Amino acid sequence: MFITLGILIISIVIVVIELPKLKKGGTKLIWTFSILLFMGTFLNIAVVFNALIISPLEPIMYIFQPISDLLKETLLNKNNL
Repeated sequence: MFITLGILIISIVIVVIELPKLKKGGTKLIWTFSILLFMGTFLNIAVVFNALIISPLEPIMYIFQPISDLLKETLLNKNNL
C-alpha cells in the first residue's frame, strides 16, 4: 500500500515539474506525456501487486504465426518439386 502511494506521489511530482515546460509544446505533447505517464504508473502499480502482465510480443506472435506457418509450408513444398 505504501509503495503504491509512493508511486502515485512520484507521478504527481513529475507532473508538477514537467507540466509548465510542456505547455509551450502544445496540447498534443501534453496528451502524449499524460498517456505515457499514466501507462507507466499503472504498470508500476501492477508490478507491485504481482499482476500477470503479458508481453506485447504475444499478441503479435498470435497474429503472425499462421502467416509464418503458411509461408513455411509453401516454401518447403516448392523446394521439394
